[in-house]
Amino acid sequence: MLGEDGRVQLQEGPAPGPCGPNDVLLAPLRLGICGSDVHVLRRAHPFVSPPVVTGHECAARVVATGAEVTACAAGDMVVVNPLLTCGGCDRCRSGRANLCPSAKVLGFAVPGAARDRFVLEQRYCHRVPDGVPAARAVLAEPLAVGWHAAGRVTGGLGRVLVIGGGPVGLAVLAAARARGARHITLAEPVAAKRALAERGGADRVLDTAGAAGAAVADTVFDCVAAPATLAAAGSAAVPGGTVVVVGVPSGDRPLPLARLQRWEIDVLGTGLYLGADIDAVIARIAADPAVGDGLVTAEHPVERAADAFAATDEPEQVKVLISWPEPAGD
Repeated sequence: MLGEDGRVQLQEGPAPGPCGPNDVLLAPLRLGICGSDVHVLRRAHPFVSPPVVTGHECAARVVATGAEVTACAAGDMVVVNPLLTCGGCDRCRSGRANLCPSAKVLGFAVPGAARDRFVLEQRYCHRVPDGVPAARAVLAEPLAVGWHAAGRVTGGLGRVLVIGGGPVGLAVLAAARARGARHITLAEPVAAKRALAERGGADRVLDTAGAAGAAVADTVFDCVAAPATLAAAGSAAVPGGTVVVVGVPSGDRPLPLARLQRWEIDVLGTGLYLGADIDAVIARIAADPAVGDGLVTAEHPVERAADAFAATDEPEQVKVLISWPEPAGD
């Protein structure tokens, strides 16, 4: 867990209770560390402070299931959808569960997946086809963020600019390529991440400093959401274009409203994903080994979880994983 003293701690905890009829008992195999997890550890998250059991990017093994579970069976690998929703509000019933006002995310408002065993309802468990390794399956959650973001744009992506080449920016790059973008430029200050973007299908890569003046795009994805990047996004979008804010700002940010208003540039927000986005990404991962290639740059066993969090400080790291061994028979 992430302790009050600002350290990553391994602690004994209570065993999960028995499965209800629609519940699944899970054992984690791989856990991805997200920037938001690091923000919680450093007390920089706007809504969550330690102590908290972390973990929302998770590939897990099914240990047992309740009597009415049909989505998976013991022995299956699943990707966890960490967005726990009410299922009954108008947003949930209209197919936009990511906007559920009472939604809670594993590892933030409720204990996360960084436990030897945990229980979830079957609707949050997405089965992974046989043969997909856990270290690739765990990428489905961050890749689904990009898939959903690219899907927010209707009428074609056209020429795309992605600002930021971290895990989210690279996920948006992959989704934009798969969804038919005509040309993709990615702006990122770290050379190693620019190299990954080139491997991932970017037609052009730029240092972030040149993004505003050196790129013209029909669709701009700001995966940073800093004042400078939002200004660059508004400057780069063509008249009638679209800016999609993917990065999570720590507070309110100014926008270049004069230009946005005059040239009818749409600004869209995008929040997390839907279960269908996770399923779509799992299918892509299973069909093409190149999907997500190169994103995992470090992996540490759970006994060295503190080292895994420390590794996220290294600029060249993209996705750092924590690993668990295959569960013994329960």
